[in-house]
Amino acid sequence: MVRQVPPGDVIAAIERAHPDRRLAQLATGVILAAHWLRVTDQLLDYCVDRARHAGMSWTEIGTRLGVSRQAAQKRFSTRATEHHAATTWLRGAES
Repeated sequence: MVRQVPPGDVIAAIERAHPDRRLAQLATGVILAAHWLRVTDQLLDYCVDRARHAGMSWTEIGTRLGVSRQAAQKRFSTRATEHHAATTWLRGAES
């Protein structure tokens, strides 16, 4: 299982790195949030692509993601050509 980092730990680290510098704390938080959003998008792209290649339907995928079949298909079917970057990134992380 993947160890989850509590948000409070991240906040504490940002505050330690930039004590009494609220704008620097904000800038660091924005950078980290943007990075995590990119990572989670790549992870979802990769997992959905693998699920589709394993034969899962858009209905099954949508149910697992908590969205409709149409929403899942609309979001992820147009990203099929972009999934290569996600798989390359994830496989590089495994090395």
